[in-house]
Amino acid sequence: MSFIVFILFELNLFSEISNLNNLAYTNYLNGNLKKSIEYYKALYETEKNYNALLNIAMIYKDMDDYKNSLYYLERALDIKRTDDVLTEAGWLYFHTSNIDKARVYFEDAFKLNSNNYNAVLGLATVYSQLGDVIKTVDYLNVYKKLRGDYSGVDYIFAWNYFNFKMYHRAKEYLVATLRKDPSFVEARVPLAQIYLKEGDYNQAWNQYYRILDDVPDHPVAMRMIKIIEGKLTKQPEEIRPPFKINNPTVIDETYDINNLKKSIKLRIAIGANDSGKQRANTELKFRSFGGIGVYGKSGKKYSEIGKNEILRLKYDHGQIYIYSGNNVIKNIFKRGFILKPLDPKNGSIIIESDYKSLNPYFKYSDREYRGDIEIVPLNNGFGLINIVDLEIYLLGVVPAEMEPKWPIEALKAQAVIARTEAVRRYKEGPHKKQGYDLCDTEHCQVYRGVSFEKNSSNKAVFETEGRVLTYNNRLAYSFYHSNCGGYIQSSSEVTGWGRVPYLISHPDYYEKKDGLEPWEFEFWIKGNPEAYCNYPGVVHDNEFRWMRIIKRSEINFKLNKRYNIGELKSIAVMRRSKSGNVNSVKITGSKRSVTVDREHIIRNIFGLNSLKSTLFNVEINRFPDGRIRNVWFYGGGWGHSIGMCQGGAAGMAGKYGKTYKEILNFYFPGTKVKRLKFIKKSK
Repeated sequence: MSFIVFILFELNLFSEISNLNNLAYTNYLNGNLKKSIEYYKALYETEKNYNALLNIAMIYKDMDDYKNSLYYLERALDIKRTDDVLTEAGWLYFHTSNIDKARVYFEDAFKLNSNNYNAVLGLATVYSQLGDVIKTVDYLNVYKKLRGDYSGVDYIFAWNYFNFKMYHRAKEYLVATLRKDPSFVEARVPLAQIYLKEGDYNQAWNQYYRILDDVPDHPVAMRMIKIIEGKLTKQPEEIRPPFKINNPTVIDETYDINNLKKSIKLRIAIGANDSGKQRANTELKFRSFGGIGVYGKSGKKYSEIGKNEILRLKYDHGQIYIYSGNNVIKNIFKRGFILKPLDPKNGSIIIESDYKSLNPYFKYSDREYRGDIEIVPLNNGFGLINIVDLEIYLLGVVPAEMEPKWPIEALKAQAVIARTEAVRRYKEGPHKKQGYDLCDTEHCQVYRGVSFEKNSSNKAVFETEGRVLTYNNRLAYSFYHSNCGGYIQSSSEVTGWGRVPYLISHPDYYEKKDGLEPWEFEFWIKGNPEAYCNYPGVVHDNEFRWMRIIKRSEINFKLNKRYNIGELKSIAVMRRSKSGNVNSVKITGSKRSVTVDREHIIRNIFGLNSLKSTLFNVEINRFPDGRIRNVWFYGGGWGHSIGMCQGGAAGMAGKYGKTYKEILNFYFPGTKVKRLKFIKKSK
């Protein structure tokens, strides 16, 4: 063979190999998993590509076929024994109840690399299963030294101490877990059980009630609340003291709201539910540091109360009664009316917390708002709408959506996209039929009013006043989320989002990379990769990487509530995006199977509370007879991973010195920041 022919042969072979890899990966992303496996097999046969075997193994694992997954991992180990492959095989043996073989594989991996923290965790878990307390704790302490940055460490300690019935130590670690991550509802169940064992009924009641805050119909929590209430030694409001607003919020005089230019008036639903709809309130108390006036919608003034006096509203048989502090009826309304601060420039209105409130938003915290509050009659109660200028609204949004202590350029980026989102929703009117522009929850944007305002976030709003994000001279879709976990999703990859030219997939870092293959994702999600949003000491650890171990009973409760699947048999990941986010999952039960492809539903169906994101790896732990014992989720990020990563913005600004315009250009390439000139609401 001539040299030229040899070169041409090599080029053709290279092209074929490259094409096979692309076909395998493309089919993997599209959910054609069996085709993907066939292409990876062909790639292995063509080139003896070691990673092809590993990719095949991980696809089978996603399909909940651990037998085939182990077969290909073992084939890879016959070629080359690496600590990572040994560790992964060890975990699969562990989850299929082959504890002895799992221990051997973890030990071999540890001998090859004593810094392999996944192998160390495996050894701790194996010895925990074998009931060896000393070795379990020894390996957990090694794991803690290797992964001190990982928020799951405390939970893993707690899980093992609880299984060993060392409840005092388990309690310490559960409390530490919840301090870092109050949304971790699954950690509250064992903590409540420990308090019960200790006879601390007040704290047990508190934990069960906290579970009901997130899962209102949780059967165990509902039952235990009723059992415990008669044993409480304190009043509920003493156990969970409400946040009270006793003094006016003091902000740096540099940021005087009267210096803000007039902007559009927004109507914000206060105390809305998760879907953005108004909750019906039956009784609430209001007060103000400067007094409140009661006005009809025509502008007629009906009554007023003085500074710090109480105004009580009560709904009864289709009418809203207004009482003064001495319980005298001042007014009765069948239709809506408006509460206005007597000081229209600097005044505010406080809604007092009430433990007996049917609306959980007003149970444990006073709420304070600038602007007016419209009282809207609803079926069986009344709703609240805050009427406030756009820029003043943002003063209560930016610190609620982003940590005020974060770098100012990140806060300015947040101010711009929050303003853009508010104006876009004002124009497009998703809540128009409900009588308002936005709600105060994550459904639109989190808005918390005056008590959340901080100097830093106010500065960000003032210094970007009127600026919005645009694309081709139109308002951009300025989506954002807490933390992407290291990789941004494209809107086109997520069911129901659509294709937007500037909402594209890319690493949350300056590195150029086009997607994560199955094996690469496996260790990326369990590891500590470089990313803008991996900013220790500033961005919360529990947002970048997290872990959940959820009992079968807890997952069954949630799945049967929505789908009535019977007993859970299998969870199979059918489709992922380039970032690794799960975009389709098949759930098989004893009664039926369902496939879920909506981002918010995938997050919501597992466990007591929603998973932080769809960026996760799922591992199913089974008894020897094949029944599911529990499900392990190794996850990253918080939110939908589309648009701006807030943690990444903090890293870009704080660690790399980027400006807010550079941050926005990174997350929304091709967009421009422009100043609002004229806003016309769509008909």
